[in-house]
Amino acid sequence: MSYDDRRVEVAQAAWRVIVREGLDRTSMRAIAQELGSSTGVVTHYFRDKEALTLFALEQVFEHVLEEMEVRAKGRQGIDRLAQMLFVALPLEDTDRADWKVWVAFLGYSIGREPLVQEHRKRYDLLRQMIGQELAELQTAKLIRA
Repeated sequence: MSYDDRRVEVAQAAWRVIVREGLDRTSMRAIAQELGSSTGVVTHYFRDKEALTLFALEQVFEHVLEEMEVRAKGRQGIDRLAQMLFVALPLEDTDRADWKVWVAFLGYSIGREPLVQEHRKRYDLLRQMIGQELAELQTAKLIRA
């Protein structure tokens, strides 16, 4: 297993612990237990909980972007926008788990300006994507300005 694959595996364990226990009770030790390994294994890949949490959030965000792309492919107009928005909403069990990580991270980032900035970056990208879709719908005269 490559270094990057192992990092993803550790992040997925963190994600499961966050969903089950909440971010407050997620510790490097709890993540190690989820992996069936020692905390040394976890700290080998991530220097601290903040770095691991940020990486786990990035994995969730990438999953949302990939799913948006898959659902939008081959679709046009309002149906395309609707499919993209559906991905961002917690409609399925897996979406709810992603949302739990996203919201937990949002709460965890309060008072931690670098994490707030990371969160804003992701919101800005989503807003930009949705804004572009809306602009295209307006240009095509499918929705009002």
